[in-house]
Amino acid sequence: MMGNSDQNTSGTPAPYGRACTNCVRAKCKCMLAAESDKCQRCLRLNKDCKTSESNRKRKRSASSKTQHLEAKLDSIVSMLQANGANAGLPVDWEAATHRQVPRDVSSQIGSSVTRTPASTTSPSTIEHCGSSVYDDISSTMSISPAAAQENLDNFRNQNLKYLPFVNIPPHITSEHLRSQQPFFWLCIMAVLTPGTLESEGTFKKITDFIHQRLMAEASPSMDLLLGVMTFISWVTYAKRPFLNFYAHVLIGIVSDLGINKSVPNEYSTMQAFKCAIGWRPNPPTARTLEERRAVMGCFLITSSVALSMFKIDALRWTPHMEESLSVLAEAKDCKEDQLLVTLVKIQLVIDRVYHARRDGDSLNPLAFYLNSFQTQLETVKSQIPVHLQKDKAVLMYLSNAELTINEISIVLPAVPNAPDLKRLDSLYISLNATKSWLDLWLSIPPKNYIVISFVMFFQFTRAIVNLYKLSILEDPAWDRTMVRNTANLISYLESIEANLKEGAEHIATAGGTDMNILEKGLKMVQGLKQGWEPKLNEIWYDAPMNQSILQADMGVGPPNGLVPESLQFNGFDDSWMMEILGSL
Repeated sequence: MMGNSDQNTSGTPAPYGRACTNCVRAKCKCMLAAESDKCQRCLRLNKDCKTSESNRKRKRSASSKTQHLEAKLDSIVSMLQANGANAGLPVDWEAATHRQVPRDVSSQIGSSVTRTPASTTSPSTIEHCGSSVYDDISSTMSISPAAAQENLDNFRNQNLKYLPFVNIPPHITSEHLRSQQPFFWLCIMAVLTPGTLESEGTFKKITDFIHQRLMAEASPSMDLLLGVMTFISWVTYAKRPFLNFYAHVLIGIVSDLGINKSVPNEYSTMQAFKCAIGWRPNPPTARTLEERRAVMGCFLITSSVALSMFKIDALRWTPHMEESLSVLAEAKDCKEDQLLVTLVKIQLVIDRVYHARRDGDSLNPLAFYLNSFQTQLETVKSQIPVHLQKDKAVLMYLSNAELTINEISIVLPAVPNAPDLKRLDSLYISLNATKSWLDLWLSIPPKNYIVISFVMFFQFTRAIVNLYKLSILEDPAWDRTMVRNTANLISYLESIEANLKEGAEHIATAGGTDMNILEKGLKMVQGLKQGWEPKLNEIWYDAPMNQSILQADMGVGPPNGLVPESLQFNGFDDSWMMEILGSL
């Protein structure tokens, strides 16, 4: 026993995981003999000593995991390449070299600049929204080639004077534009053909097409963007308010096309992932002038909607848009570019006023910013080219800007026994700006109202409503008789009523049951005149005010009694009217 004990203690334990099979089975410690290749137990029992096989899994190193993942990706790419380039990729992931890239508006109107890759469309989309869809919409309009060419000429020479977001050179014919930009062409024809939208259901077909392209197919394009901008800017018919919704649509299209930002220098995370599995993107290209113009036009439209409705913000102004403004000013590619740049600069000042009013903690501090905004506007005035200083659109934008800047003084409370000279000066500027704008409006022939963009109609309602506020403003230092002698609101309403009635006849539809935009505008002016005249006569001539009108003016409704509750509009769409009046 003593010898066995010495033998056990003189051995060396087998390394971890290297015990012999017999010791493992006996679950005893495996001690290696000093002078034998067997362990002490196997030597004592005269058994065959064999090292057991370890079944223990060892932890894989991090580098091994990375190599394994890379090997899997390599095998996927190899499999895709073996089955044909991009064979298993979705259609919208396919490389530009494997699909037909539609020509953008730049190539269609003579520019040699190519489009950005974000605006490309797959063949399946082109086929789905091809000529059959466009032909179905255009068939409801029954426009002859001669009439179509006349519409295009009028759009190019008249409509774009008020919102020059696209350049269509004189040599571009209606047929050429139709073949290259079918939806843009359709929208031009729809808004310039009186009675088309309401009488033949074209309005619904166009809106259905927009919804299909954006909501179902998610395939925006420059053609769609220009078409939507045209459609909402000069549409003459709508049963319900839709401008706020379509302003969001415009912002969405621009953002998806990416034309409000610089061309990216690197891929996004999703693009990098697509590249890893076989997607080959188009090479980045320079931003085209047409894309820059379209973004500027989108800003003008969305900013006007934001200012009038207080429901959305305009397309966010970016450094790239600032660059586009400079590029258009310096390029001098067409004469309309200088007009577009001027209008955008004016609207930028107005947009800053909007944000100051919306985000200000109270009204009083905003008066401090009047000088700042007026200085900004004067800077813009000094930059206006000589040939545009008497342009009607520019003058109307300037008057609207002055009115927007100074209208805050109308709602500031009067200080008893201490006239605020700065506020009074601002009120006089508002009055003169209102008169200037309305005089410019009345100088437009009624037959040309169809070519005026809705942006001008928003300015129109702002001028009318603010003149009413100035006419009834209660302030000992404010002479309301002077307001009547300077800009008689009733006289303006009567002149505007006559012009709208004449203009509505130019776009009226025989047998039509729905009112077009000018007929609705006429009803609005007649209703406002009916509601405002008694109160104005009481103020100006001390005439007794009708009790029912007085009670309505004191009831629940828009601020300052703009639309008395008792007024009857004979079926007039109140929601449409409130969209036009906005939050004035």
